[in-house]
Amino acid sequence: MRRGVSAAAAAAMLVSFVVVLVIGTSSPAMADCPPDPVDETGICLSDTVPEDPGNTDPGDPGDTGDDGPSGPACPGAPNGVCVNEYGFVWIGPPHNCYGFPLDPQPEANSPLWGGHDPAEGTIWSCDPTVSVPENVWFVPNGAAVINPGQVAQQLVEQAPFELANAHTAPGADYHTYINYKNWLWIPESQWHDVSVSLTVAGATVTLTATPSHTAWDMGNGETVSCVGPGREWVKGMPENAPTNCSFTYAALVDPEGDTWNVSAAINYSVGWTCTGNCGGQNSGDLGDVTALAGEPTSLTVLQRQTVVTQ
Repeated sequence: MRRGVSAAAAAAMLVSFVVVLVIGTSSPAMADCPPDPVDETGICLSDTVPEDPGNTDPGDPGDTGDDGPSGPACPGAPNGVCVNEYGFVWIGPPHNCYGFPLDPQPEANSPLWGGHDPAEGTIWSCDPTVSVPENVWFVPNGAAVINPGQVAQQLVEQAPFELANAHTAPGADYHTYINYKNWLWIPESQWHDVSVSLTVAGATVTLTATPSHTAWDMGNGETVSCVGPGREWVKGMPENAPTNCSFTYAALVDPEGDTWNVSAAINYSVGWTCTGNCGGQNSGDLGDVTALAGEPTSLTVLQRQTVVTQ
């Protein structure tokens, strides 16, 4: 739903500072970032509103839009951050609208402060009529609102994911056979949660990744998924010892025998939390992320020879 806003009111409410986050992949400073500052995390911090948000009809500041939780399309905006013609920045869930600081700010005794001290921050909204309480929120120290979900997406590239080292039994120093159950595992020490945090513009976003399964590439085009790291084979175990992670080669490609490179990668379930200047977004789910494979191993597969006796 659109609500009319006069040009004077829009000018009075114009945001003077918008934080735009852009992550570098090959080097900290991306081509469109300097002369803006770049911190040690490789995040570019811009203190200017993009001149071309790339959206031909971003709507007025009270427009919650029809774009859904992911926000409007802004192909010309850095990292997809949208700023409408009033200079208001797109705020994602739960607000899904263009946000701005109220001007004038509410009286000190207004319930809009929600118990916060007016001296310690600013009331933001995406509703000029302030008629929807859910679309009014407190921003500490008047800092610019960021999209913590977007920061979390960037932190995925900085997370210290484990590179799984593949082990098999039989191992690379021996051989296996067609229709023989081969044990698979990665070091148990590599199976753990990982996290990374970033504080910017008064918000601390923490990404947490929990391992969910190990994805195995058996080298011959086949794959297998195992819950957990798998059970390590220890010399002396009985032939029928149980394991929850194994693979059996069903046929040979080369009648003389095959040698396959075997690798493993950990799949993580990734979520994030935010404290501080989060624009009402305190947590989110990024779904599954598969880390890169670590050290591979190899398996030589042979056909058992049939011995005929008279």
